[in-house]
Amino acid sequence: MELGKRIKQLRQDAGLSQQEFADYTGFSVSYIQKFEEGKREMKTNHLIRFSKVLNLKPFDIINTESTNLEYNPTNKSAFSMTNIEYREKQDSHKIFENEIIETISNDFFNIIELENIMDDKIKFKNPVEDIVITNGDDIEDAVKVIRKKWKLGKNPIYDVIHLLENKGIKIFEVEKPNSFVAFSGWAGEVPIIVLNAVNPDIARRRFTTLHELAHLILDFDIDDHNKIERFCNHFAGAMLLFEDVLFDHFNNQRNGITLEELKSIKSAYGISIWAIIMRALTLGIINWDTYHSWEENYDQWRENETSFGEYRGVEKPKRFFSLLAKGLNIDNREGKSLLSHTRAAELSNMTVKDIKARFGGKNFMRN
Repeated sequence: MELGKRIKQLRQDAGLSQQEFADYTGFSVSYIQKFEEGKREMKTNHLIRFSKVLNLKPFDIINTESTNLEYNPTNKSAFSMTNIEYREKQDSHKIFENEIIETISNDFFNIIELENIMDDKIKFKNPVEDIVITNGDDIEDAVKVIRKKWKLGKNPIYDVIHLLENKGIKIFEVEKPNSFVAFSGWAGEVPIIVLNAVNPDIARRRFTTLHELAHLILDFDIDDHNKIERFCNHFAGAMLLFEDVLFDHFNNQRNGITLEELKSIKSAYGISIWAIIMRALTLGIINWDTYHSWEENYDQWRENETSFGEYRGVEKPKRFFSLLAKGLNIDNREGKSLLSHTRAAELSNMTVKDIKARFGGKNFMRN
């Protein structure tokens, strides 16, 4: 069933008229009509809003068969993604979309199967599902909730991808032209982020990954794509650099900050100097006039400076190979490894020889 018809059916099953549904969701009646007629694209924030009113999970709306892809990986032809959001909206991205989905489908099912073998499944839970985003203060509040629930405090996030993988988000890499940066979406109940591996800038990769997280989890009470993109950037900057940390650097006793200090912040928190400056603007530490002045200085310095600081992180998906190593080397109750070398080779698209060379015999065992 088409998604628009599915929405209409669920609305009618709940005994709601289009006007009542519009009132509860905050959309106009004409918006609801366009959704149900398939004339308006369904975004993640729309889906979240509908699911709250209908008292359903977003997955229950988009999947009419209630097939949980995460724990039933047998039908590989069933793989698809919904509510895809791009880091940078370009028509050319649609050229890559089907190709990318096809590319990651095997990787998706392989990690799901590996999680089943290892009995190590992580169900993603949205930490801010009850927060509606209408302005920048809501973004800051959402970040505070996430950092508290995920026990991050005000500390740097040393490995963004590792953090999100351990929360149940599946992250994959593809190699595409530089015009493609990233996208995110859902495969059933499973949130997915796809990154372009071509870009070597680690700070940008961290920012992009958190930008895509915003698309996955935030409920935006707006329907302006450009504004949503700005809020996603705001979220990414706030996650990387907590507001109190920046206020400590820009205290009331100072008129500015040195380039060397900005480099130090970048090295510690894995956020680009330009994103730090934007963060200062967002928090009201500097005004637009100061921002434009710094922008000119920044552009001039970039022509002469050989280095603008470095974050010594990696930011690569690691969960799959971590589980693979665990399955090959940890014995079960029968005294056998949970994963054979042959099965590991099949799942990883490696040879048995390479599997043994990479994972064999390097264990720390208890007596």
